[in-house]
Amino acid sequence: MGVINLESKDYVLISLDAAFSNNDDEQIICQRLNIYRRKYWANSNLGSRFYTLRRSKDVPRTIQTVKQFAEEALSDLVPDRFQSILVTATQSIKSRIDLNIEVTRFTGEKQTVLYFVPVGG
Repeated sequence: MGVINLESKDYVLISLDAAFSNNDDEQIICQRLNIYRRKYWANSNLGSRFYTLRRSKDVPRTIQTVKQFAEEALSDLVPDRFQSILVTATQSIKSRIDLNIEVTRFTGEKQTVLYFVPVGG
């Protein structure tokens, strides 16, 4: 099975035995956040606009912008795949905004996905 390392944002292969499991919710969320919005050929509304923040300034209003971009990227997952998605954004390190994404499945199970977005140059 492969998982995404959220610190390096790289795909790590663990075992081929569990490669066909249905527990890929974290990978779907990371995929939506990593794809550039309007760049995917099959669906132009897929992805996030995080790439526009590379040259932005590291100011307090950027936290709200990152939160809005994350909610926009994950909005189409709510009626089809998840019951609800709650995004909170904080900044603990300069030039980095941390996202806590709380996902509620249809079974009522909750999972928290930690993700970071680099901002500023």
